[in-house]
Amino acid sequence: METVAYQTASMTRDEFFYAYKQLAEQTDRHILLESGRDGEMCIAGLNPLVTVQANEEGLQLDWRDGTREILAGEDPLTLLNEFLSRYELRRDDNLPAFQGGAIGMISYDYVRSYETLPSLAENDLATPDVFFYVFDRWAVLDVVHETVYFMSLPNVQTSLTVMENEWVDAVKHGLAGRRFSQGQAVDVEVTQDNLEVSVTGERFEGMVRDVQKFIAQGDVVQVNLSVRQSKPLDVPSLSMYEALRSFNPSPYMAYMMSPEFEVVSGSPELLLKKRGNELSTRPIGGTRKRGATEREDAALQQELVSDTKEKGEHKMLVDLECKDFERICKPGTVEVDEFMVVEKYSHVMHLVSNVRGTAATQDAAAIIRGVFPGGSITGDPKLRTMEIIEELEPTRRGLYTGSMGWISFNGDIELNITIRTAFIQDGIVHIQAGAGLVPESIPAAEYQESLNKAKALWQAKEMAEQAVREESWRSH
Repeated sequence: METVAYQTASMTRDEFFYAYKQLAEQTDRHILLESGRDGEMCIAGLNPLVTVQANEEGLQLDWRDGTREILAGEDPLTLLNEFLSRYELRRDDNLPAFQGGAIGMISYDYVRSYETLPSLAENDLATPDVFFYVFDRWAVLDVVHETVYFMSLPNVQTSLTVMENEWVDAVKHGLAGRRFSQGQAVDVEVTQDNLEVSVTGERFEGMVRDVQKFIAQGDVVQVNLSVRQSKPLDVPSLSMYEALRSFNPSPYMAYMMSPEFEVVSGSPELLLKKRGNELSTRPIGGTRKRGATEREDAALQQELVSDTKEKGEHKMLVDLECKDFERICKPGTVEVDEFMVVEKYSHVMHLVSNVRGTAATQDAAAIIRGVFPGGSITGDPKLRTMEIIEELEPTRRGLYTGSMGWISFNGDIELNITIRTAFIQDGIVHIQAGAGLVPESIPAAEYQESLNKAKALWQAKEMAEQAVREESWRSH
């Protein structure tokens, strides 16, 4: 078995992003996964060898040379796994974890390929259940050591030296067009009056009361319900991502461009990490806004860690993730090695835990199915809450609360949960956000919380549009 070919150069995280942004102008298919906070690795791919997406027959492979291949079957991730196994590549322990494979997204509605759910909500965005790119050349940044690895499949004709030169040249041009420095965002108001919303506040409050009835009947413990917010976008979506990363760096950021849609994601939440046999997940549950001063921030943090309701909900989520892991891990290996730590972001702080275990199988599709979708954005028990979500939410979730990330040739995996994410289609930005509902939930407050959770993305949109307007004004 061969390993990937590679060579290295020095580059910072910002240089890596601005080189990607510059090079992305040359193709309409590209993706960036960026560790924006405490992360170790960023990944970029442009002009994929093959675009892989689920369709009614199974898995559609569109090759760069224009040929199309259909893999027939019921589970698109199983078919993707079979496709990746064509590339027999050995892991090189001297390289970053991602050494080639599929980079892309899994829609929330992928769950329908292995669970029976009612079909009540409108599928208006028609998001593919599975959509990935596979590259013959890609770049991986080791953030800590500021080293970029230019990698390729063995025997690829294009020289890695040429690729390195393209990236190094693009750094200078990309940085020259930089619009945002690290810092504060503009303020925007988020209300149902200045957005198109999938459900009004009045209707959402009725949905909350419906959930509370299900809980009172003993049907469920908690349900996560969401609101989709939509607005037209007047600038390239990559400018919106550039603004977002400047003031709200998150551990699992992503940008994706395809001819059919674009994605801007600032997700803080990990669904699944697999390295060899080791699996981990980091459930998030429990939220407070950030304080305007250090004293207010500390007071809000103390309020969060003392809140019996928030702690009870969080423990329920951790228990749910442990149950999921016990299905796919070797007996006795599942443990919680971090419990209810506070993580802070630009607008909110969260309670976060870490669950780990040793995989009982190397089947990537089976492992993903075991934890997908994340319990923190459905509720408990998972299947019944998904039935209730389908009954109460008027539109299918699509990418919201699905996953973005990568599945490597060598079996390693890293997937986020796509919250704090914008899905852009036909010039419209769709941002969905929700709240975990329990008996104590106040309906009106839960609606406003759902709107507020999208605020950073609306700020990024406004910043990008302001910057482009100012550039246009100066040029005239």
